[in-house]
Amino acid sequence: MSDEGTDLRPGLVKVRQRRWILWATIAIYVPGLLLAFQMGAGGGTMAKLFVGWVALLCVAVGLATVVKCPRCGQQFHTNGPTFLPLRRCVHCGLPLNADSPPRE
Repeated sequence: MSDEGTDLRPGLVKVRQRRWILWATIAIYVPGLLLAFQMGAGGGTMAKLFVGWVALLCVAVGLATVVKCPRCGQQFHTNGPTFLPLRRCVHCGLPLNADSPPRE
């Protein structure tokens, strides 16, 4: 497939932003939990923080699930019911860094 004549950059930027939100949400869990524990949060507070984090994670996964591939128009990470946060479109194989200049 040729991508000449199409500007993939805006779509790929959006895909990368959604992925960043997902991975950041996952990464803040343990440090956030440890910080709350150090501050002396009780079991009820920890449970509320966990539920809040799970809600935030659901939103982040939802955002990453529905983002469209700028080449084929399908969901970049979703094929049927399967969410696969790969570095290529699961439909057309467009790499996440297709808009980057080639390395020498």
